Amino acid sequence: MLAEGFVAVEGPTGVGKTALAERLAAALDATAVLDPYESNQLLPQLAAGGPDPVLALQVEMTFVALRVAQLRQIAALLDAGRFVVADWALLKQAIFAATVLDPTDTARVAATVEVWAGSVPTPDLLVGMSAPAGTLQARIRARGRVFEAGLTHDYLTDLSAAFDAAFAAWPGRLLPVAAGTFNTFDDRSVHDLAHEIRGALTLVETR
Repeated sequence: MLAEGFVAVEGPTGVGKTALAERLAAALDATAVLDPYESNQLLPQLAAGGPDPVLALQVEMTFVALRVAQLRQIAALLDAGRFVVADWALLKQAIFAATVLDPTDTARVAATVEVWAGSVPTPDLLVGMSAPAGTLQARIRARGRVFEAGLTHDYLTDLSAAFDAAFAAWPGRLLPVAAGTFNTFDDRSVHDLAHEIRGALTLVETR
C-alpha cells in the first residue's frame, strides 16, 4: 500500500466531486481535504447581487489565497507521510474566473495562480469527472444551495466544456470518470476505482 500521495478530484459544479473524494479517502485510508469555498464570505454576495466586476475580482482573489493556503496544509500532510484526496485542484481557478471576469482579469488571475503553483503540491493523479449538463442541473437542484440556484443549462454546458478542455491539457496522470454512469455510493465501484488509483500511482513511482 502506498503510504503517501496526492489525488485530486475535479469537474464542473454538481458532478459529485466532494462525495467521491470523501469515499475514495476512506477506501484509500487517506485524509480528505475539501475545497474551502464556504470560507469565501464574498461568494453569496456575488451570487445574490448579479454581475459586479469589482466584487467578482475580490471573490476570485480570495479563492486564490484560500486555496494556496490549503495546498500548504496538504504539503504538511504529505511531508508527514499521509495520503491526501482533495475535491479540487488549482486548474479550477481560471475556469471559474472566466465565468465572472473579463478576459484580461481572467488572465491576470491565471498568472497569479502560476506564481504560486511552483511552490505548492501538484496532484500525483487527477480524477476528472464529467456529466451531461442536465445531470448536473438535477443534482444542483437536489442539494438546494441558494447561491447555485441561478445556474442555467447553458452555463453548465459551457462549464463542462471548459473542464473537458482543461483535462485534455492536463500534463500529469489523468483518470476520467463519467459521473453520469459511475455510482459514487456503490461500494464495489468505489473499491475498484481506488484499486485503479493505487495501480496508477504505483506505476508513477516505479518509472
